[in-house]
Amino acid sequence: MSDRTDHVSRRRLLEYVGGAAVLGGLYGLTFVDENAIATPRMRAAAKPAGAPDLAVVEGTAADYAAITERAIDEMGGIEKFVRRGDRVVISPNMGWMRTPDQAAATHPDVLRRVVELCQRAGAARITCIDYTLDDWRMAFDICGARDAVRGTRAALLSPTEVAMYRDVDIPGAVPAKAIDGEAYASVHRENRVYQKVAREILECDSFLCVPVVKDHEAAVITIAMKKLMGNIWNRKDYHRYGLQECIAELNMALRPNLIVADATRALQTRGPKGPGEVTVPNQVVAGVDPVAVDSYCTRYLTVKGVTPDQVPHLVLASRLGRGEIDCDRLKVHEIAGPTGA
Repeated sequence: MSDRTDHVSRRRLLEYVGGAAVLGGLYGLTFVDENAIATPRMRAAAKPAGAPDLAVVEGTAADYAAITERAIDEMGGIEKFVRRGDRVVISPNMGWMRTPDQAAATHPDVLRRVVELCQRAGAARITCIDYTLDDWRMAFDICGARDAVRGTRAALLSPTEVAMYRDVDIPGAVPAKAIDGEAYASVHRENRVYQKVAREILECDSFLCVPVVKDHEAAVITIAMKKLMGNIWNRKDYHRYGLQECIAELNMALRPNLIVADATRALQTRGPKGPGEVTVPNQVVAGVDPVAVDSYCTRYLTVKGVTPDQVPHLVLASRLGRGEIDCDRLKVHEIAGPTGA
């Protein structure tokens, strides 16, 4: 018996996920080894003392790298989130064969500056991850991600094999009651939705989410919270049993240390892949609270006029205590230009 076969035979098959998949031809087997549930080792996410809830910097197309750095500096600087010797994982959008102008992927200038800052902070290993739905080789080339990391120490990764993931306990991170005291039943638990997260993320020290702001025809929006689905194995069950609830619950278990939302361009329609209508806000938003970042960033989705209360996963995550949905309660630093006040 091969090592692989022997490995599988020791595992209990809990659910078969197969047939014609609804997303990009995904097929998969979902196994859970209940004796090998992994716990993320990354440092707990925390806003540095004195930092605002959100830092928002606006520039021009020539400033995307600079406004990215300024936004992170306003949150206390990259050294507050990445330490010398860290294993760092960056989670950008780079899964579609779309050009930067089509706004389906994180802009290469934004991604490259985040990588450069991690290098400056002394990161020992930097991996940019997205489980692509298009061919990963072509997607990385066309969206500009490969050029973004060229000459740096960062590597690109699309974890397309189940062996590249480990089992995680999502419902264990979901509270039994919302902050208003109302009982809440985890959709993962109720429907036996078993999940795996990419090993690189579970084993990293610092996890940075760098999404682009987009429309999403199923989830309403895809920004920081929805972006985490690019790091998991079993995406089909989320669409089957409750996409909005599963996104909120996933964010209870997987907590990026820093979020840098790319609003340099915003895909307004036909998301997440497009092509669709694109606007150019020329802004970058940094924060540590995914509910706050996404709620603030709904203002960029002007064509459909999305507001936070129209996004069920934001509403639920707020009720579960994951973050602040009311932007009027946030301390926001809005800055004009990379050197502005």
